[in-house]
Amino acid sequence: FFPRAEQERLKREYHSIRQTSTETSMKFMQCFLRLAGFLGAAAGTEEERVKNF
Repeated sequence: FFPRAEQERLKREYHSIRQTSTETSMKFMQCFLRLAGFLGAAAGTEEERVKNF
């Protein structure tokens, strides 16, 4: 169970995530997948997740 405020924070982070110039592709992918895992269905379909990645 996640408090509603935490769910909203994770959702905002997921929709605004961008790879930085100092971040490896692997690190970015780990962060992306962690956020998508927390959000579950709210992260969208596989196609939507690919677009966001």
